[in-house]
Amino acid sequence: MKDTQAGSRLHPRRALRLARRLRKRAVRAVSRPTMTSSGAPHEATPDTAPVAATVTKRRADPQVEYRQLRRARRDASKLVDELTAERDRLRGERLEVQQALGAVHGKRVWPRMRVEKTNGTASFVAEQRMMQRVHRRALDPLAGLDGVGAEIGAANPEGAARFARSHGVPVTHSIPAEPGASDASVVVHAFKGEVGLVEVRGPHGVRHFDAAGEDPGDIRPAVAYDPDLIRPEALDDLVRWSTALSAHIPRPYVQLTFGTRTGSAALERIDVDPDRLPVLTPEWDERLGSAFDRAYSRFLLQPYRAGGLANRVPGGIFTYKERR
Repeated sequence: MKDTQAGSRLHPRRALRLARRLRKRAVRAVSRPTMTSSGAPHEATPDTAPVAATVTKRRADPQVEYRQLRRARRDASKLVDELTAERDRLRGERLEVQQALGAVHGKRVWPRMRVEKTNGTASFVAEQRMMQRVHRRALDPLAGLDGVGAEIGAANPEGAARFARSHGVPVTHSIPAEPGASDASVVVHAFKGEVGLVEVRGPHGVRHFDAAGEDPGDIRPAVAYDPDLIRPEALDDLVRWSTALSAHIPRPYVQLTFGTRTGSAALERIDVDPDRLPVLTPEWDERLGSAFDRAYSRFLLQPYRAGGLANRVPGGIFTYKERR
């Protein structure tokens, strides 16, 4: 009775430590093979085998995780060294460019912020987002630095209609009836006098055509491809109108939306700063990126001829003239 009362007076934390210690002893006793009188170890019983396996597995896991961690740290260290070497190489190339441009202007080094990037892989989305960031720093972001957004942008449909008529593009146009196309709208992705892609939107998906009217297939993974959408009868006219209009807009890329209804097609809006850009496959993103480069070169051709541009990287692949 005395022992029982003494045991009941143990502090809960002390009792818990004692229970853990006893459990560890029991686990070690189970996992350690015992010897018979002949010297042979006892075989694990069905009751003790799972416990032993569990203990062995728990003991092995920290070692495996430690080796994986060391391997990951070695890989990360190697990657950091490679990126550091690449960074130093690019910095050296940039300094050479700055020194070359500085020599042209009678300075030792040309400021880094005045060096224009003129090489690398073309990317339609990246280049258009860069252009948007530039124009959205204006006092009126919707108008942009050039004010085009306020004159003919999506917020001024009357101005867009006047602009279209002034360049010989009708705002409405009669076309033959097109079964199944009453709910479709056509978005033309134009690059200053060049049509890169025609997007036909329907109730269940989209379908794309190039400037020649050929279907490139499913090139937009994030949007459902609807092969049942028919090719608009007025596609050639829409491409011709978009080419004429975009050539007179001082932006490398614009979206022109046409509504196609039974018996007519109408210019609905001109978006010089579109929020919605098509995320295409890498091949088509680079293809439209090259179209953006050509449009940008045409955009800069006039000030370049006037001598207003002197920050082109010598030997860069980007030239300020039209390249087809």
